[in-house]
Amino acid sequence: MASEEVSNRVFKIRLGTITQTNHWIKSGGEIIAYEPYVREMRIWSDLFHEVEIFTPLTTSPQKGSLCTYDRPNIFFRFVWYNTHIFRWGFLVRFFQLPVVFFQMAAFIWRHDFLLIRSPGHFSFMAHVLVVLFRKKSITKFAGYFGYFKGERIPSIVERFFMRHFLGRKNVVLVYGKSIKPNFISYFPLLLSKSEIKQLERLEVKRQEPDIFRFYSLGRLTKVKGYDLAIQGLGELYSQNPAVKWHYHLIGDGPELGALKTLAASLNIVDRITFEGRQPYLNAMQMIKLADAVLMPGVMEGWPKVVVEAWVAGTIPICANAGLLPEVIRPSENGFLFDPNPVSFAETCQRLFVLDQEERERIVNNGRLYAQKLSADAFKEGVQDLCKQKFELV
Repeated sequence: MASEEVSNRVFKIRLGTITQTNHWIKSGGEIIAYEPYVREMRIWSDLFHEVEIFTPLTTSPQKGSLCTYDRPNIFFRFVWYNTHIFRWGFLVRFFQLPVVFFQMAAFIWRHDFLLIRSPGHFSFMAHVLVVLFRKKSITKFAGYFGYFKGERIPSIVERFFMRHFLGRKNVVLVYGKSIKPNFISYFPLLLSKSEIKQLERLEVKRQEPDIFRFYSLGRLTKVKGYDLAIQGLGELYSQNPAVKWHYHLIGDGPELGALKTLAASLNIVDRITFEGRQPYLNAMQMIKLADAVLMPGVMEGWPKVVVEAWVAGTIPICANAGLLPEVIRPSENGFLFDPNPVSFAETCQRLFVLDQEERERIVNNGRLYAQKLSADAFKEGVQDLCKQKFELV
């Protein structure tokens, strides 16, 4: 991107960003991070003259879907902070945090406008500092803004602080309903309009149309709830073994072995294909073959796969938890089930009896919702927010 393009940014100021997202430096000097995070930072860098990111320089092995930053107006302030998960890791972090706190204080002091990525240890410290220094800030809360089972104490304390101590100069973007004047409901950027068109153009050839196909896409970790999906499919098989269906689970991760064992114990291992990690377009071609996309996690914020299902012309089936009840309108753009195997099986039975007209109506509604949640819409919303709430020019 040419320097002339950078000078044409909407807001002629430097945006200070604080995040705990893992970053790595490749051998060639390129900086990489989790692909959805990099995608979002491109939006902010398109709006602000400069974006400086305060973040840990990660030493743990690279993992997940990663990509390279490609904007010349994004800069980094790396700090040392342990991201390894091991027995005494918390002690290392305990001694590192005071150093990070003072480094962060200096960073926040020299920026007039802050973007804080929450929740996390870094964001909690940043919220305390922006209040002390009376700085303007936007917090992007990446998850359901409410208590959930297993939530850690630092996260609970941070939410309490945000509710009771952040003022009008500190706007918080939250999934779901607004709870205070400075809390604003939003949905995260997901796919750009050009990406939506690209996915819509993907061609697939459906085989064995008499078999109902479920698909899921994501990293195989406990938080994703794929064990619940398999348990639900086991219940479905138990209730009606004559119904033909197959489940394709796209992704890899530490729960792969446990999920295979669970499927075998329920006698449905021959009805499940573990597809492994796939290139993005390959995964999307698979999703376009689905009759339904399963999203069984109960601790998800706003899973991108729901929008990908809508764009692909299929129906999402999601656990009735977190933000999803505010997004999924049952029988309108998808289906919800209570997070237990019996409710899941009952919801699937409803899908099996949909006629073609009803199915097409739900699919078309989903496509309309996907357009409303494009990255372009997110960018426009951020720009309007900065102009109206902060009077940035």
